[in-house]
Parts: sequence; structure tokens; C-alpha cells
Amino acid sequence: MKKYFVLFFMLIYSFASGQISSSEKKAGKLFEQARIAYESKLFNKSLNFLDDALSLNPEFLDAYLLKSDIYMDIDSVGLQIKAIEAALKIAPDKNSKLYYLLGKAYYRSERYQNASDAYENYLKRVEANTPLAVKARQSIDKCIGAVNLLKHPVSFQSVNLGDNINSEDDEYWPTITVDGKTLIFTRLVGSQTISSQHPIAQEDFYTSDLVDNIWQPSTPIKSINTIYNEGAQTISTDGKLLFFTACTRSDGIGSCDIYYSRFKDGSWSLPQNVGEPVNSPAWESQPSISANGEILYFVSSRRGGKGGMDIWKCNLKGFSTGGTPIWGTPLNLGDSINTPGNEMSPFIHSDGKTLYFASDYWPGMGGYDIFYSRQKNDSVWSKPQNIGYPINSFKNEQGLVVDAAGKNAYYSSDRPGSRGMDIYSFELYEKARPTPVSYIKGKIVDEDSGAPICAKVELTDLENSKSVIRGESCWEKGEFLMCLPLGKEYAFNITKEGYLFYSDNFQLKEKKEIIDPYILEIKMKKIKVGGAVVLRNVFFDTGSFDLLPESKVELQKLIEFLNLNKTVFIEIEGHTDNVGNEELNQKLSESRAKEVYNYLINKGIDDARMNYKGYGLTQPVGSNETPEGRALNRRTEFVIIKK
Repeated sequence: MKKYFVLFFMLIYSFASGQISSSEKKAGKLFEQARIAYESKLFNKSLNFLDDALSLNPEFLDAYLLKSDIYMDIDSVGLQIKAIEAALKIAPDKNSKLYYLLGKAYYRSERYQNASDAYENYLKRVEANTPLAVKARQSIDKCIGAVNLLKHPVSFQSVNLGDNINSEDDEYWPTITVDGKTLIFTRLVGSQTISSQHPIAQEDFYTSDLVDNIWQPSTPIKSINTIYNEGAQTISTDGKLLFFTACTRSDGIGSCDIYYSRFKDGSWSLPQNVGEPVNSPAWESQPSISANGEILYFVSSRRGGKGGMDIWKCNLKGFSTGGTPIWGTPLNLGDSINTPGNEMSPFIHSDGKTLYFASDYWPGMGGYDIFYSRQKNDSVWSKPQNIGYPINSFKNEQGLVVDAAGKNAYYSSDRPGSRGMDIYSFELYEKARPTPVSYIKGKIVDEDSGAPICAKVELTDLENSKSVIRGESCWEKGEFLMCLPLGKEYAFNITKEGYLFYSDNFQLKEKKEIIDPYILEIKMKKIKVGGAVVLRNVFFDTGSFDLLPESKVELQKLIEFLNLNKTVFIEIEGHTDNVGNEELNQKLSESRAKEVYNYLINKGIDDARMNYKGYGLTQPVGSNETPEGRALNRRTEFVIIKK
């Protein structure tokens, strides 16, 4: 509660001249009663006393100032403005800070030009380099930005997610799975009691599934929720790793810490503190995990930041044998994102490069506005762009997430018509959209028995050999789910001890609009003589046997396989389609097989474990009458010849 009136308390009668009248004395006593009621948060009672005081003394300055504080506390900004204007009419030059407070009130009521004028009036009355003068100039810039946003509204039509999601309580921090079928969010449940001395508001996780385009009634996640607070969650692409915020726990490092839980054997594990260096003695919250599971973005008030709350990131290198996360060094996102104000609620989209976040400092409409920025390189982001009016309003907007397709957004707002903070969805306009992301949903089974198996799944960008997504299928059903960002070409590999690795290729470089997801059933072959793997990510230029650089991802998988299975001997085979001279095709296929053979030798594989052979066009696996069939016939593969 901000008690601005205290600044003026010693001025109660400073404007009266001569002897104090009996009416002024009565007004002073009523003011004292109003002040006591205000301190007890009896706002209506305090206002009644103030009205009575002003009826006796219409120019009672401090009565208007206390009214201003009450109206601010009860979020009645229109009446707050009237109270400040009345005070300024009485004493326009007695205290310059009134103009600053009037500017803030105008700003909150979306009267941005009036706010700018009030700040200018304040600056005329104070020294230029005071902290509040600096804030006033920054506020004028925000007013100019807000006016510009109002002049150029963006396409926006929000839809409240309805009573199955929203309630009389506050709902916020939505998280949606990559397939768009499950929503997880935080609910501030009505006042709960840990003990009779400590009643608290209770933050818990709730979830809802989308069935026939309708969100089903939300239910609490009982295996994670406790009598304490859990909130601000993020879930990994495969849905098996949940990071969230919890406060005041016995194993906490700071006031609020980030925790994790892993989904295994059909349920969520007991939450564990992620530990240092992500958590510190300060405040950490609001995690967002990248689609590849390698970077955790989060908010912290730790030392070394740019302002109050900053957005940081930290590499997740993996998990120890005991199951605890292994972290790199936390890095501040820097001046391109963070400010002297507060940056909150980061969301890194599945495209891995578009960041949405909320800020109360970058020029906006008021309160917390939502912004977006795109990563240029590992340490530099583009200048944040306000996502626009009317997505942002003079109220608080935060916790925005965007679905994998980049089309639909979800966020929380306390805008008019909501019941506190509610969750909304809307179609995001084109400029603010991330790169679309499709997904692969698959099931991995044993080829012989059909039984589901747990295996490691990896998607690699062939252009830079960087892993885009790593995960694993679950034991119960052998299922996995992973993002597939468009505009790239990928190697897709599955590995499992005792099995041949699986190879596939996704050519999406020319795909700019969302495509249907890939639904796969993958049959893994046990290692046995005669077993073969087509190396779908080994590439040669047309008519050439020189390996292209993109081939090293797949060949590294083959090297790892051979190093893991020391008793396995293989034949490397080259095949062509029927286009061109048969003799030349035979020579080309053998030269390509030999090139792979030599590459493996240079990487340390014993030549005694390998031979190579070219088969030309003699062993087609598809029709040579179609382009698709000929593409299948042009291949390099290896066959197990000894185990």
C-alpha cells in the first residue's frame, strides 16, 4: 500500500491563514479518523470520513491526497485522477510530485497524452538529474510509444477459454503441449490454511485435454500439488520433464526456487530442487525449457542483473546417474532483453529462436506488456517489439505461449470482462508469429514381437550438425513426441542397445507453412546376421562419389554403433537407380561404398571388420518408373555379415 499522503501530512493547515475555524478543526478530526480507518484497510469508512471533512473544508488538501491513495488501492483510477486534480487546484505549486502521480494515474487510465503533459509539468518543477526526473522522462517515452500503438492496432480477437478452464480464482501461466491437445496452467486457489496463524493463497497445477475442439473440465495434478505453492510451469517437448516454481520449501535455496519432476511409469516423480547454479539465495521463477531440452530460460532477482527481475538462461547438459540435472553457467540475456525495470514470464517457442516475455519497462500500454524478440546468435537478440494493441492493454498481460504451428496464442490477463486473471486464446497476427513447427508422434516396437521398447530418439540439423531435439520413448507404450521446425533438413535417428539404429530424413527446407504431423510406427531390428540399415543421411553430389559434409551426422551414428558392438562385422553397399549407363552406375555405386569405407577407417574403425561392394542397379527396392521409386533405389546401406 503506497501512502503518498504521508509526504504531505505536515501540510494539513499550511495553506490556512489567520485563526483556524471550528469547521477546520472538525475537518481535521475527521481526517484523523479517516487516516486510522485507511491504515486498517477500511476504505469505505475512510472515504465517508473524508467526504464529511471536505464538506466542512472544501480546500482540505490532505483529504484529497488520502482519497487519491484509497482510489489507487481499490483500482478506481478515474476517481484517483479527480482527487489529484482537486489537490492541484488548491495548491498547484506546493509539491511537484503531485504532477508525477497524476501522470501515473493518467497512464493507467489510457489517457497517454494527458499523462505526458503531467510528466512535462513535473519536469518543469524539478532538477533534471533526480531519480524521479529520469523516470518521468522514461515515462514520457512510454506515453509516446503507447499513443503510437493505439494509432496502429493489430488484428486481435481474444476468446476466454471458458468455465472449464477459468474460475472465480486467478488462472495464469498456460502451457500447451506440442500437439495442442493438453493445457497445463496455474490456479491461485481460494484462501487455504496451513495453520490457523498462517492463511495463504494456494497456487496449484491444473490440466485439461482438448476433445472435439472443446477444453474439458480442468483437474488438479495431485501427484505434484502440495499444501504449499506450485506454479509457473514449463513442460518438455516429449511431455516427460516438468520444471516449475515453488516457494518457502524446506529444501529451498532462495525465497522461491525452480523444481523439476519426471514422468515415469505412468506418474510424476516427487519434485526435486534443480539446485545451484540455477537457483540462488535470491528469487528464481517462471522457467521455460527449449524444444531441444538443452536450455532453461528463467527469471531471477540475483546479483549481476540489469534491473529488478531479469531473464536468464542456463544449459542443461544432462542428468547424473543419480537423476539430478547437470547445469552450465547461468547467463543474463543482456541489454537487448533486460532493462532497469522488470522482465518476466519468458516463453521460448519450439522454433528455438523466438522469445516472448513481459516487461514493465519497454514502451507499452501500462502495467506488464508482452513483447517478442528473435535470437540472432547465441548472445544477441533483436530489439524487443511490443506485440501490440489491443493484445496489450493498460492492464497486466503476461504468461503468453504460442502453439507449435505459430498461429494460436494463449495468455493470461485481468482485462475488463475477466474474473481476475483469466486465460485467453487468440489467433496471432502474421508479423509476430514464430517459425511454424510440426511434430513427429511415433511408437517404437520390436520388429519380431511387436512389443513396445524404450529407445533414444534424436533429431539433428544437417546444416550445422547440431542436435535439435533429444528424447526417448516411454516403456509402457514405446511412444514419443518431438518438435519438427520447418525450413531445415534433418537427420532422424533412433538407437537402442542390442538393436540396429534407425535412420530417416526429413527434407523441410522449402516448407514455410505448417504441414501435417508425421505419425510413425517404427520397427526396430535386433542385431543379427543379414540385418541391414539404409543410411538415409549419407549424401553425394549427382554423378559423384565425394561425400557431402551433411553426411557426417549419420556416419557418426554408424561409428558409435560399431564401437558399441565390437564383434559386429559389416558390408557397406552402394546402389543406384537405372538412369544412365549400367557400367558407369556399377562403378559409381562401388566408389561410393568405398568412400564410406575409407571414412570409417580414418575415424578409427578396424578395416578387418568391414568390406564394401557396389551393386549398381541390380537390387532395386522401389520402382524405377517413378521419381519416388528411383530415389529409394539410390542408397547407401550396411549389412551385418558377422556377429
